[in-house]
Amino acid sequence: MENVQDKSKCLGKLERCYNILQHIRTKIDSYLYEPSTCALFETKEYLKQKIDKLIAANESLLNYLRGTNELLPDQFKDVNYHIQETFELEDDFTDYTLKSSKNS
Repeated sequence: MENVQDKSKCLGKLERCYNILQHIRTKIDSYLYEPSTCALFETKEYLKQKIDKLIAANESLLNYLRGTNELLPDQFKDVNYHIQETFELEDDFTDYTLKSSKNS
């Protein structure tokens, strides 16, 4: 029974991560965050690639969890790693937006 509860918590966290990733993707594609320097352009491209990678990993984890009745320790570890990566991306995006606004 404990695995089911952990599974539902993981599903909820992954769905939140997906929403965060979609939000960041929308913002980074906005004209408000167009890079004004070569370094900012490289950072933006890096962030976009990381977003794509995390969205693919998120979908894979969600599909796995929705299709199974139990949460194995390795998958639980993968979910926690993915959550950490999403929060790090969020911090990187915040740094990018601050640098972007200083160079405007």
